[in-house]
Amino acid sequence: MPIEYNGKIYFSPNSSDNALVEKSKKRLVDEGIKPEDIEINYNVQELEVGDLFINYDPPDLVVRKVYEKKSNGIIKMKSCALIRI
Repeated sequence: MPIEYNGKIYFSPNSSDNALVEKSKKRLVDEGIKPEDIEINYNVQELEVGDLFINYDPPDLVVRKVYEKKSNGIIKMKSCALIRI
């Protein structure tokens, strides 16, 4: 089942291993995310409601969807998928 999204995709790979980053991007594309929508970004403060934040938590990619952004800067996310690399 493809991952549904309507905002930006922030990928925070938490690794400097380029092979791992490319393999992760390929898995995200396999899950229905357009390659041009994947942005490597570590700044969660730039996220808005509807965006996805994906990070690498070995051995999986954890996909979280932003459901609330408070005026004080707190961003609330809910895990919506776990992707095995």
